[in-house]
Formats: sequence, C-alpha cells, structure tokens
Amino acid sequence: MIKCQRLRRCVQRSVVPVCLLVATSCQKDATEAPSAVAPDAVLAWNQAATVAVTRMANPATGFFVLPHLEARAYAIESLAVYDALNNIQQKNAPYALQGPLVADAAPDAAVSAAAHDALLALLPAQKAYADSLYAALLAKISDGDAKARGIALGQAAAKAILARRAGDGADNAQVAFPIGANPGDYQYTPPFNGPPFNGFYGLAGWKDVKPFGLTSAAQFRPGPPPALTSALYTADFNEIKSLGGAVSSARTAEQSAIALYWLDSSPLQWNRIARTVLAAKPRDAYATARLLALLQMAEADSYVAMCDGKFAYKRWRPITAIRLADTDDNPDTAADPAWIPLAFPNPPDAEYPSGHGTAGGAAAAVLKNFFGTDALPFSVTNSAGKTRAFTGFGQASDENTASRVYAGYHFRNSAVQGQAMGDHIGTFIGNNLLK
Repeated sequence: MIKCQRLRRCVQRSVVPVCLLVATSCQKDATEAPSAVAPDAVLAWNQAATVAVTRMANPATGFFVLPHLEARAYAIESLAVYDALNNIQQKNAPYALQGPLVADAAPDAAVSAAAHDALLALLPAQKAYADSLYAALLAKISDGDAKARGIALGQAAAKAILARRAGDGADNAQVAFPIGANPGDYQYTPPFNGPPFNGFYGLAGWKDVKPFGLTSAAQFRPGPPPALTSALYTADFNEIKSLGGAVSSARTAEQSAIALYWLDSSPLQWNRIARTVLAAKPRDAYATARLLALLQMAEADSYVAMCDGKFAYKRWRPITAIRLADTDDNPDTAADPAWIPLAFPNPPDAEYPSGHGTAGGAAAAVLKNFFGTDALPFSVTNSAGKTRAFTGFGQASDENTASRVYAGYHFRNSAVQGQAMGDHIGTFIGNNLLK
C-alpha cells in the first residue's frame, strides 16, 4: 500500500529558501519493497571523488593530499549521496539530513547534485571537472519536476553534511608535534628533518578532529608499543632491518611487489576494492550508497584514531631506530647509520600504530559485515598499473598490513595492532551507523 500526502519541500539556496510543492509525495509501507534504482550515478561520483583528489597532487613539487584529508572528503561526499537517496525512500537511519521525504524526486539527479556540491565545497580547484561530470549526468535525466526536486534535494543533502562537519577540527590540525630526546621518541625523519622542511610532521592535531561515527578518537586505542629491550621489539627490529631496507638480500621479489603495490593511499585503494566487488555482486543505488558511506566513515575515523595513538605513544620510526640503535640499551639490536626504507621516504608521522594497517582493517571489517562473508575473490589494479588477486577482504587486509614491514615503514607489531584497531572501528561503524 502507498500512502500519499501533499508536502512542501524547502531547501536553502543561497540566502533565500526555495520551496517546491510536491503534489504527490508518496511513501510505501515498510512491508512493500521499493523499486530498484540503478547504482550507476552513485558509483560514478565515488570514482569522480578519487579522480578529483588525485588531480590535486603535483608530482613536480612533491605536493600530495594526505590520506587523512582524502578520507574525510570521501566520507562527506558519500554521506551527502546517502542522505539524498535516503530522503527519497528512507530505508535506513538518516545521517545529517532528516526529511521530509521527497518520494517523487529523481534519484540520479539527487545523487549528482549532492556529490557535486559536496566536492565543490571541499575541492573548489576541481570545479571544471565536477561541473563537467554534473552536466553530463544531468543531461541523461528528462527535464521536469522530478529532476528539479532531485537537484534541490541533493543540494540540501550536501549542505546538511557540510554544515555538520563545519568546525570539526580539520582546518586546524597542522600543529606542532612534541619531539622527545629519549631513545624510542619520535624524531623527524629524512627528508623532513632538513631543508626545505626543517622539521615537518603531518597533521599532528588530527587526533582532535571530530569522528564521523566513533564516540571518541581513543575509543579503541591499543595498548603501548613494546619496550625497546623486549624480545618482541628485538624481533621486530631485526625483521624490518633485514626485510624493509632499500638494500636487502632477504626480501623476496614477492615481498617487494607487495610493498610497492600497497603504496596507494588506503581510502583510494579500498574504494577501488569496493567498486570492484560491487561490479561482481551488484546492489541497488540505496545499498551501494550505504556501503560506500559506511566504508568511508570507517576510513576517516581510522585516521582520527591512529593519530590519537601516534600522539599518545610518540614512537620513533624504524629509520630512526635502526640508525640510533646504539642508544636503545638493547644488546641485540645493531645500528646501521646509512639504513633507509625500501619505499623512501616514510610518511612524516610517528610509528605506532600503523595508519595503513588501521585503515585496511577498518575497510575489510565494513566490507565483510556488508556482504555477510569474506569468501569473495577479487582482483584490483593500483595506480601504478599493477594487479593482484585476493581470496577475500581479510587476505587483502593481511597483505596490506605486511606491506608496511616490507616497505620499511612499520615494525610488524605496529602494523598488526593497527589492523586490529581498524577491525574494531569497522565493526563498530558497520553495526551502529546508518542502520
């Protein structure tokens, strides 16, 4: 049974509210399944977000977008799309925009307007690219009231999530990081310890950014890293010194391939994985939007959580530990003042816990939760054109975790603890958000 009522739908456009009279706003009973909506526009804008962020990088100057900011941008875009669709047919809990429903709005118009406006606010330099895709997708939709209502709804959804994230701390996260003088304390790493950086630490204040779904940044903070004189630290030290260096006779060709394959940012790579699996196991637009929103909330919150842990423990990177091993009071660790990681340079932040491990664990948990299984084989090609095949999300997450050891970035315990924290984050997001 369909229940209909006349609604006046208002959205804020500039400073003047624009009200659209919806003559036949209809809502289906919960017992009646809504008609399927193709996910094409949702997936197109998800990929467009990754393209827009990638275009911000400038290899000539070495400028790149830190994954913290990247994950936040993807989460905002994904939630705008989710809320736009969910306010046509409210199949799940809303996030930032809560009704009234506009049941006869064109879904693809709502999706495109939401994603376009969100990306434009976050990445204004990509206006030409976003406008071009927006025009192309809107041109496929017949002109009329449904299209106009979809555009207005999408604009309202973008405005709602942007308002909710305003003042979340992201704009003030580049703060000083306290450099310690004791063995084990984080030290600036090459090349960030000298000109032109003269001491650079990326987004030390990200620990104070408001999470999207977690109750606090420290909700799943792991325990401290092992003592420098412990057997665990000694084993991890000698492993990464042997396997993770630019020069290594112990690292296999396969381990090198794994290290280099996973150098793409986690938000970018796990978006690819989600789209790849959705191509094999398609869902309608509503379920697709929900999955991508959950995935990117988990990714975004994993960076907040790992920054909390990094700031709490302030542990040195392997390059510092190996070069200064003569100071660690551990007779079973030997210094190598010339050691550098395979994938030089390592990210400019503290070592414990691994952000890559955390993000991979979070993404895998969301995907397993959504699809109800880990037994979904897939193959994904990275930005360097390298393709790897996986038996499921868990194997991909495990390989992602190990890659940071082979790349010379993280001690194994740091990567494993990060992955475990990420699993907690992804499970929490999947079980408690957008229900």
